[in-house]
Amino acid sequence: MTEEKTTEMIEAERYLRQKMLWGDEGQNKLANARVAIVGLDWQGKYTALCLAALGVGNVVLIDGSDADGSNVRKGTTAKSELFLDMVVKSGSRAKSYPELLKVINQQVNFEGYTTNLESRMDLMALEGATVIVDATNSIKSKSLAIAYGREKGIPVISTSSKWGYTKLMATDHNRDLGAQNTEMLMPMFEGYKQDPLMALMMCGVIAEEVKKVAMGNFDKFLEKPVRYKLGPGYRYGFLEKGEDVPLPDKALLARLKLGFLGVGALGNWGAIAASHMGFGRVDTFDYDKFESHNVNRQLLAYDGIDKLKSEHIAAKIVAMTLGRTRSTGYNELILPGFETKEKYDLVFDFVDNRYTRALNCAYAISTGTPLISSGALPDSARWDTHQEGKTQCMNHLMDIYKEGMKEEMIRRASCAANPNPSVVMSNAVGGVGAVIAALSVFEPEKFGEPFNGQLMYRADLSTRFGTSELVGACDCYSKPVPDLRISQKDIDKFVAKNPQLLQQTGTE
Repeated sequence: MTEEKTTEMIEAERYLRQKMLWGDEGQNKLANARVAIVGLDWQGKYTALCLAALGVGNVVLIDGSDADGSNVRKGTTAKSELFLDMVVKSGSRAKSYPELLKVINQQVNFEGYTTNLESRMDLMALEGATVIVDATNSIKSKSLAIAYGREKGIPVISTSSKWGYTKLMATDHNRDLGAQNTEMLMPMFEGYKQDPLMALMMCGVIAEEVKKVAMGNFDKFLEKPVRYKLGPGYRYGFLEKGEDVPLPDKALLARLKLGFLGVGALGNWGAIAASHMGFGRVDTFDYDKFESHNVNRQLLAYDGIDKLKSEHIAAKIVAMTLGRTRSTGYNELILPGFETKEKYDLVFDFVDNRYTRALNCAYAISTGTPLISSGALPDSARWDTHQEGKTQCMNHLMDIYKEGMKEEMIRRASCAANPNPSVVMSNAVGGVGAVIAALSVFEPEKFGEPFNGQLMYRADLSTRFGTSELVGACDCYSKPVPDLRISQKDIDKFVAKNPQLLQQTGTE
C-alpha cells in the first residue's frame, strides 16, 4: 500500500515536468513575475487559471463586476456562478476569485481589485506589472491598458471573445503599433457577451505569451494577431463584418454519448470544454491515479492526487455541469481488443503514447465510431478528426500501427518509464480544440465538414495556428484492423533486429 502524499510532498513535485524544460532558474523567473489581468469574464478567469497552473508567482485580478449566478443546479432553483466545479461567492469577482485560484495552486499570490479600467485613477492597480493582459470586451479598458503599458514600458496582451470568435494581439513598448493600434482595441467585441469555449481556446496561447515575457524571450513574443473562428470556413481567419456564427443544436448535443479514452492533461482540459457543450453523456477511461508531478497540467486533480483518474474526472464532469451531463469513470487499461459497454457517437483519443493511440484507432475503426485525436508537446499541439467517408484514419495520417508497436516494444524491452517534459499551455490548446471540433462531426452544415488532416498550434512559429491538409478519405473502415498484440517473442525479435533503438533510450 502506497503512502498518501502530504500537501508538502505534492507542492514539492508540482513543477517537475516543466522544470525539465527550463530548470529552477526558469521557474524562479515565473515565480518572480507579476501579471495584471483586467477583466474576470470568461477570457480573464480562464487565463488566470492557466497562469495559476503554470506557476506565475503574482497574479493581479482587476474587475468591477459581481458574480452573475446564472447557473441553475439540475432539479433545483438554486443559482450560482461556477468556476470549474467550485461555487463563486456572491458579490465581487475580484474578491472571490483569488480564493478559488489559490485552491488550484497555493504557491501563487493572487490580489483582487474591485474596479474597471475607466480612468487614470484605476491604473494604479497595474503598477509593477511584468505584463498586462486586458481580457475585456471594452474599447476604453484596452485603450487605457495599452497607453499605460507604453508609458511604463510594460508589454500588453489584448484579447476578447464572443460566441464563435476570439482574438489575441500583443505589443511591447518598443513596437510601433501604427495601424494595428485600433485593431488592438478590438471594437468588434464591444457590447457582446464573452464565450467560455472561445476563452478556453485562447487561454493556453495567452499563458504561453506571458511565459515568454517572464522568461525574457522577447524574440519569440507574439507579433501577428491570433484568431479562432467557428463556422463553415477557415478556423483561423477573420470574422467578416455582419457575419454571425450559428449556435449548435442544444437538443442534439444533449442526446449524444461521448467517450474520453485517456483523461490526463488533454482529457482534463477536454472535460472543462465539454462541460460547456451540453453533451448528454461523457464517459471516461483511464487506468491509473493522479500523481503530484502532473498536477500543474492535470489541473482538475487539484483535489485528486492519488485518486483514480477516470472516476475523479467523471465526477468533475457531473459537478461542472450541475448534473446536466452524465458521466461514468471506467478504471480500465486499454489493451488489444478493447471494447466499451456503451455505443458512443464519438470518442476522443486523449492518451500520450503511440501504442495506446494505435489501440484507440483500431477501436474506432472496428466499431465505426468517429474519433478525434489530440496530442501535445511543450511548444505545440495538434488535433485531428477521423470519420468514415470524410477523412483519413489516424493510421494513414501518422502510420500509428507501426509506430505504436515499435514504441511499445522499445518500452517493454528497456523498462523505460521516464516522464517527458510537459506544460499546461499546449495541453489546454490541444484538449479544448479537440472537443470544439466535435461540432463539425455532428453539425457540418453549420460548422463545416470535419477537417481532413491536422489542425495545429505552434508556439515557436510567427503564425501560431495552422493546418496540414490531406486529400481524400481512406477505405480503412471497410477493412479489418491489424492484430496489435505483442508477445515476448515479438519483442526479442525486434531487439535483435534493432539494438540501436534500445541504446538510444540510455538503458542496458
